[in-house]
Amino acid sequence: MGDEDRHRQRGLTLLECLVVVAIVALLAAISVPTLRDQLAAARARAAANQLYSMVQTARSQALLSGEEMMLCPSRQMNTEPSSCEGHFGEVIALMTSTEYPARQHKVWLPIEGVTVRNRAGTEVVSGPLQWDQHGFGNRNVSLSVCSGGHNWSVVINRLGRPRLAKQWGVCP
Repeated sequence: MGDEDRHRQRGLTLLECLVVVAIVALLAAISVPTLRDQLAAARARAAANQLYSMVQTARSQALLSGEEMMLCPSRQMNTEPSSCEGHFGEVIALMTSTEYPARQHKVWLPIEGVTVRNRAGTEVVSGPLQWDQHGFGNRNVSLSVCSGGHNWSVVINRLGRPRLAKQWGVCP
């Protein structure tokens, strides 16, 4: 083997490098939409679990303390706690509903990239959700959580008990 043959056997050619780069680019182009879809599904599930946890916490707190409790949607964290002028896709505070001024117990921040609407997907759900000292709720409501076409709903019955349901609502 001469010096010239040994020199040619080292390294990759430009064509081989271009083929490898093209394969990597093709694999990335295929995987990015799938990754985005998986992130949207995880975001919708996480937001629904957070809402479910809020409802369970409010109901449990009402039963344990013997006080009426409410989940109050608000536009900002620093607003007057008794105003409840927001919807369930924004900041939500757990507070007593019998004291004035209402006492905040816990605050949850919204998850980015998620919308919360009614079951039909036509409007946001506003107004407080309340539980009395026996754990009974003040209304039936479905909180439909959407992200990237993925839907989970928190369905709350008149007894104040929540449940999670997949594809229960409509995403706009």
